[in-house]
Amino acid sequence: MATIHPNRRIERAGVNALRTLLDADGHLVQELADGTDHGEDCFVMLARGGERTGYAFMAQVKAGKKYKRARGYAINVGRHGRDWRFSKLPVIAVVYDVDERRLFWINLTQQLGLAQAEPSWVAIPRENELHAGSIGAFCAHIEEFIDSAKVRKPSAPPLPRTPKRLAFRTPQELWQHTTGAPQTRQPLVASGHVLVRNGHRLRVLDAVSGAACWSKTTAFDRANPAGDDAVFVSAGGGRLRALTLREGRQRWERPLRVRDDLMTYGSQTLYAPTGHGDVFALNSRSGDIVWTASGRAGPLAAPIVVGAGQVFTLRTKSGSEERATRVTALSVEDGTESWSYQADAPLTAGWVLDGGVLYAVERPDSGSSVIMALRAQSGERLWSVLLPEPVRSAPVVSGEFVYVTGGHGGVFQLSGESGAQWCRFPADASPAASPVVADGSVVVSQGRALAAYDTADGGLRWRRRLPGLAVGQPFVVGPAVYIAHRAGLAAHGVASSGRRLWSSEVTWDTQAQGEPVVVDGVLYVTDRRGIVRAFGTADHGS
Repeated sequence: MATIHPNRRIERAGVNALRTLLDADGHLVQELADGTDHGEDCFVMLARGGERTGYAFMAQVKAGKKYKRARGYAINVGRHGRDWRFSKLPVIAVVYDVDERRLFWINLTQQLGLAQAEPSWVAIPRENELHAGSIGAFCAHIEEFIDSAKVRKPSAPPLPRTPKRLAFRTPQELWQHTTGAPQTRQPLVASGHVLVRNGHRLRVLDAVSGAACWSKTTAFDRANPAGDDAVFVSAGGGRLRALTLREGRQRWERPLRVRDDLMTYGSQTLYAPTGHGDVFALNSRSGDIVWTASGRAGPLAAPIVVGAGQVFTLRTKSGSEERATRVTALSVEDGTESWSYQADAPLTAGWVLDGGVLYAVERPDSGSSVIMALRAQSGERLWSVLLPEPVRSAPVVSGEFVYVTGGHGGVFQLSGESGAQWCRFPADASPAASPVVADGSVVVSQGRALAAYDTADGGLRWRRRLPGLAVGQPFVVGPAVYIAHRAGLAAHGVASSGRRLWSSEVTWDTQAQGEPVVVDGVLYVTDRRGIVRAFGTADHGS
């Protein structure tokens, strides 16, 4: 008699859990019959209010302990990499944790499209949980991804099947746009548009050509969030407006007096705080208020962070000029407070959410710092470590480690799981900039030099002198690390002993203008004269 594979029951448990969740939310699920699975298990048509929306996706479902990792989950790519990467419908990987009875997901089409070389496995972070409370944000992601795919350039040629070190290509200037306003801030890129601001003037450019779309004066000289094809701006008289990115047309207006620079957009929702600490969650398409959370815990001291089904705020005491001392977590569904954490000392504004953990920095005095890790779901303090230096950067999380820059120029490497100090990399006269991690190296700005240390043993891999004093934070694109200095911008090969691969005379003032951005392999930067430039880098498709 024919035997039944012992894993079939576990695999069916995952498919059944996903189908039950989607059915309960009104979506249409069609399973692929046994024997016809070529890398996908289900075809799903999204629905809203009993009607199909026209959006659909394919799902690859896995279950079992082989897909579980120390800080999340992972799914093997196998022979399906090219099919998933170039699929016209997004392919979503779903892993079912049999022991916890929870679902976790990742957009395989998106992740493989961003990969420099085809990976063997794709990681799924624990904050990507799929449940009744997060399915709305999940569907919004599918819709936004499909809509953005309609306006993307044709796909680049298929990646080679065998892993290969990416060759450096000299960055090519794609376009430049002169604003005529020196000290214009660095760009924000969203939905195929570039947003730049100088004082009370907001300009919107086309990201592909650099052509001006529109510009307007605004009531406040603040950074503005963008998303869902709109930018969100406060007008005079306590009004909040959504302006379409393409034409600058007003989509909606609400009588709300909020802090533009502390607002955050995520999954078709705008989270907008008032100066007193109240937080409004608004539908980004209609402007309708979804929920309101009271500011009784105090005013906000940093932009809102959203993730793991929570809205995180960093607050000061009401009526106090002291620095932030409290972290609060609100439910993304209704704004109710999930938990609150009172720090023992003032908190810096540099905090990071990664892998379901919040990493924050306390400053008990001018000569020391405390790095702490909080569980995002509960606010439980997992660990805290006292460092004998004032931390000068936001934490950087890479792999199993957390990196911070100390006040005396060194970079500390801590275990993300326990906080145990692994090593300290020297970085004499380093500016207050976070390090970057690439190709097994911690790359550190040392003022007039750039240095790379081995993440395994802390040994120096290479050190390269810069033509001028470093003024920004290093950033990695493809096989190169870029650093801005007083004389311009330079790219150094991470794996080629730090050899300088490219340089430019473009300069900017980091303190006044901020840091440039890289989106889809294109570097967008504003120089001191207010000229906005787009460079195709090593990641940019031809």
